[in-house]
Amino acid sequence: MSNELQMINDDLDNMLTAMQSGNVDAIMEMTGQADSDNKPKLGLPRLTINYDTETDEGLQLRRGSWRIWNGSAVTYSDKVHIRPLLRTYEWSVWDQEEGRFSCKSVQKTKLAGDFPDTAGGNKCGRLSKQEEEAFGADDPRTLLSRSVNCNQVIYGIIDSPEATLADGTAAPIEGMPFVAYFKRSGFRPVSDFIQKTLTAKKKLMHNVVIELGTEKQKNGGVVYWTPTLALVKEVEFSKDDEVLYEQFKDTVKGHNETVFNEYKAAQKATASVDDIDLSARLAG
Repeated sequence: MSNELQMINDDLDNMLTAMQSGNVDAIMEMTGQADSDNKPKLGLPRLTINYDTETDEGLQLRRGSWRIWNGSAVTYSDKVHIRPLLRTYEWSVWDQEEGRFSCKSVQKTKLAGDFPDTAGGNKCGRLSKQEEEAFGADDPRTLLSRSVNCNQVIYGIIDSPEATLADGTAAPIEGMPFVAYFKRSGFRPVSDFIQKTLTAKKKLMHNVVIELGTEKQKNGGVVYWTPTLALVKEVEFSKDDEVLYEQFKDTVKGHNETVFNEYKAAQKATASVDDIDLSARLAG
């Protein structure tokens, strides 16, 4: 994995060159839209589905709506319009007790290959189906593997003309950069839309506006919402978009450098522990 970080950064640089050239096939290949295996700048506003029923002040909220910070307050909307300028993938593990991520991987534009992580491993311990079956359902490695999420990360521009504050006050959003993480039940709708609606018709992600809604789902007593996606229109990639893409690219690079530094530190710590264990065994 020693050259992995440089390769990831090169991919991001090459993608912008491909965008400028206008070669649709090349861009789809580099962004993962044509990947046969898959048929934030700190502080970026994060788009999520709201699961709260009320605010701290007691104002009622509608579950299943989209929520995002507009720079001064949280806003809510049943539907939003987005333009994805960059899509990456990352693996992560959320520690419920600690209320934080116990492990995160680098972000890449394709799911193929290694994903060095902050624990000094690969993909935060996610195993293949065959590996899980070989270890068995009760093996700690299998249990860890099943707690790992694959995140589809979308960096783009959001418009939310019908957005309101929690009290119902109109708070429209126009042309705001954002980031969104789609995992578990939200992963496939986004992936399928890109592959089946965009890639199949030779449409590039950064040249379309997409309407995001939500759909209520129920599994036993568990109620949750999944994203719905619909193509609104096609647009041109502008110089302003290029500047914003550069910012998103720098965000991903910064994230990857941080993760890779933690990866190397964890690898070094593991090697030191192994040396101590070996010395103890030899002394014994």
